[in-house]
Amino acid sequence: MKKLSLLGALSIITAAIFWSADGIFLRPHLYTLPSSLVVFWEHFLGFIVLSPALWVYRQELKLITRRQWLAVFWIALFGGALGTAFITKAFFLTNFQDLSVVLLLQKLQPIFAIVLAMIFLQEKFRRQFYLWAVLAIGGGYLVTFKDLAPTFNLNDKSWLVALFAIAAAFSFGSSTTFGKYAIKTINYKLLAALRFGLTTVIMFFAVLYFRVMALPAGQQWLILTIIVFTTGATAMFLYYYGLKKVTASQATLYELAFPISAVILDYFINHNVLSWSQLLGAAVLVFAVYRIIRLEPIYPLLTGKVITGAGLGKKLGFPTANLNPELAAELTTGLYAATVTVANANYPALLYYGYNYLQNKLSLEALIQNFSGEIHGQTITVAIDHKLRETKKFKDEADAIAAIKQDLK
Repeated sequence: MKKLSLLGALSIITAAIFWSADGIFLRPHLYTLPSSLVVFWEHFLGFIVLSPALWVYRQELKLITRRQWLAVFWIALFGGALGTAFITKAFFLTNFQDLSVVLLLQKLQPIFAIVLAMIFLQEKFRRQFYLWAVLAIGGGYLVTFKDLAPTFNLNDKSWLVALFAIAAAFSFGSSTTFGKYAIKTINYKLLAALRFGLTTVIMFFAVLYFRVMALPAGQQWLILTIIVFTTGATAMFLYYYGLKKVTASQATLYELAFPISAVILDYFINHNVLSWSQLLGAAVLVFAVYRIIRLEPIYPLLTGKVITGAGLGKKLGFPTANLNPELAAELTTGLYAATVTVANANYPALLYYGYNYLQNKLSLEALIQNFSGEIHGQTITVAIDHKLRETKKFKDEADAIAAIKQDLK
């Protein structure tokens, strides 16, 4: 494994372990506080840490469209405020027993994210998605109920715990969907700062409405600070740093450290043991969700006329065919393996869709292999095969050239 890939993998695994440790080591110490107050203070402190991004990327703030602001607000409301409040409430309801159940049910997030992407982003996925989704839901059922059949005892909180845990999974999953849209032109550091800031504002009004505004006690300040620098802002930074270094499918594999480490930590710290049916359900849930994320969506054909670009590709020795970025409205930013059709002839190509810092706008360009001749002004069709990686910013031209050569391999 190359050095950068190893660093990416370790970053994602570390973030996943942090998230696992959150409910086992940290939140139990905040049990006496209302869950909404916990969410307010952890986001307020996190925003203080991330707020410098607002100044560093202040020029990009001007480029955020009205729809993207709505997406950012959704991320803050569901991914920040409601999602964190729901999972905190689920932890509190368990009295910090069966914490692994709450954490394992978070693996349902990709299902909600994909369904919402189908509805709001018009993304299309293959038929196998429905099979794996049903299997994942079945695994979630087994994880929730130790004895296979739920009890209807009013004193049994299994239903309520599962309800809040699934509500958190929906909130975080929906945040992922709208994050795909928002991050097209918003730097991920800026997006994180906006999310923490807006969540702080939302939760400020929430704690005022519920009349629970209060200052944490001495030890609680310490726990909240630890959360910010481990499972909160730091974990988010590590995750996105790792995501730049590895492919999405590799990231999914490394994220499995989240439920696995949660079960192990819960066993050694709280002596909670999953039943045989819950262990079976956990295996089914993780496997089904892994297969879901590995499914490539059905990408749209992109047909358009080659337009004039910034000329950076030609300067680096890799001339590209530039297209109108509006053609890629249904895509997430990144680098794709594709086939380009020019004058009824097919050529392998790399397709890049992302932010062009030289022109301060989105760029859509194809690096076509084995093609010679004039392509400017011609109409071409791009058929996307699969996504190779996310976009990344290079240190200099030499770094960019090395990355392009590696991508071509």
